[in-house]
Amino acid sequence: MRDTDLFQMALGLTPPWQVLSSDFDPQQKRLDIQIDFPRGSTFSCPKCKQDNVKAYDTKTKIGRHLNFFQHETYLTARVPVFSVISVDFE
Repeated sequence: MRDTDLFQMALGLTPPWQVLSSDFDPQQKRLDIQIDFPRGSTFSCPKCKQDNVKAYDTKTKIGRHLNFFQHETYLTARVPVFSVISVDFE
């Protein structure tokens, strides 16, 4: 099993999210995991719950995760930015 597959399962990521790579530095006792999604992926809007929304841009965010054993773990993700226009036809 590849390390990316292991971290994908351990983090509970589902498509379109995927672990691209990981980097372990035993000297610094640090594990970095890069998370991304394929170009053209669609998402659910967290505010209005609309499905199949495409990102028009992304932002890279880094967050601290729980330690992996005694090693500090950081997740770096390219997070989608999208806009949803809701139109109410009555």
